[in-house]
Amino acid sequence: MVNRTLGNLIQCISGEKPKQWDLALSQAEFAYNSSISRSNSKSPFSIVYCMPPKHALDLVPFPELPGVSQAAENMAERIQAMQKEVKQKLEATNAKYKEAADKKRREKIFNVGNLVLVYLRKERFPVGTYNKLKDKKYGPFQITKNINNNAYVVALPSDMNISSTFNVANLYDYHPPNELDSGNSGSSSFQMEGTDVEQTAHAFLEQQGRKKSQRKI
Repeated sequence: MVNRTLGNLIQCISGEKPKQWDLALSQAEFAYNSSISRSNSKSPFSIVYCMPPKHALDLVPFPELPGVSQAAENMAERIQAMQKEVKQKLEATNAKYKEAADKKRREKIFNVGNLVLVYLRKERFPVGTYNKLKDKKYGPFQITKNINNNAYVVALPSDMNISSTFNVANLYDYHPPNELDSGNSGSSSFQMEGTDVEQTAHAFLEQQGRKKSQRKI
């Protein structure tokens, strides 16, 4: 998220001279460190230094004064108070986000040996083979390992050349065709109705093979 934000800032500052993006780094850094976070209502600079960043009009020479231990102690107290306040706000914000996400979350737990359908997101498809109308679910494949309740390893064909680890959000129960006919199918079975699983998986592998052949040529 930080890299994306800084990239957008540099792009806006560079304007019509994108090749001189390095000249905008200091401005982008200052702008980001001065921005107020929605989660904790503080800027990164104020969290680290317990004070807002100084702008051009604030950069005046300081009078030379001997060091006072009381000032250092006061600063340490301000830092601790700032860190405590930021921590409390972040915990409250995260709790609010978690509560909102849990309302829409559906718990799914699979066991080793279960047959599932895997949902392939755009980034999993080989370059140049993805389109919006293409089937996104493939299977059934067997679960071979339970990493935790959020991640599973699926026995994919070796020719697919993609990671076999899937988040639980991308796994769906597989219901055989006879269960579809009985009317007891779930949401994932309904989405597979009228789709030949073997044909879709075979088509995926064929497209990947053609892509490799074109690269060799």
